[in-house]
Amino acid sequence: MARENRTGVFEMPQDPELEDLFRVAFRKLQLELRTNTVARVVSYNPATQTVIVSTEILQVFKNLDVPPSPAMPSPERLGAPVVLEGIPVAWPRTSSGYLTFPINPGDTGELRVQDRSLQRWLELGQAVDPISAWVHELGAGVFCPCLWPSTQPITPPTDQTATVLEGNLVKIGRGATDFVALSQLVTAELEAFRTWANSHTHTAPAGGGATSTTVSPKGPVGNVAATKAQAE
Repeated sequence: MARENRTGVFEMPQDPELEDLFRVAFRKLQLELRTNTVARVVSYNPATQTVIVSTEILQVFKNLDVPPSPAMPSPERLGAPVVLEGIPVAWPRTSSGYLTFPINPGDTGELRVQDRSLQRWLELGQAVDPISAWVHELGAGVFCPCLWPSTQPITPPTDQTATVLEGNLVKIGRGATDFVALSQLVTAELEAFRTWANSHTHTAPAGGGATSTTVSPKGPVGNVAATKAQAE
């Protein structure tokens, strides 16, 4: 039996019937039809928005170097992770906006294998003839930085009452430089107004009437603590 990618015992009987031939052929077809898999980032190029990744779900091969035995009638071996270069990152993006975040070595995600080669479309950005005969080729995929193992869940648990955007530094706008500290800023402004109001004497004008006072510019707000958010 030829060496093939496999994840189960599919040995031919000594006198195979047509059903056995179809069963093995169908299983081989299933294993060769790549769709989605898990990948780990080796490196990321922010200029080209492409990654080098290695596959996390290993291929299983029939081990032809080990003879079958009663204890192991179908010896198997694990293949090494497949390293893929130049894989585009599928960022959430439209013609009017996008969302990005840092990608670091070791980050995991989903490698989504395309049914035909993307190469000409990536180069031209229009409807194209794929030319390449490959279908469901592992290297013709896009990387979605979205999938993590259950051993590394989002903590604390996801908020069911609000949309949460979390990161070491969040920029609102690609040219963002100024820090945003809205809650601290509001609190500081209110405190400055209270201080100003308490430091002035309110007197009634001669002859009665409404209370009046002279408004003077209030002093500086003071040092407002910065947050992780920047805005343009």
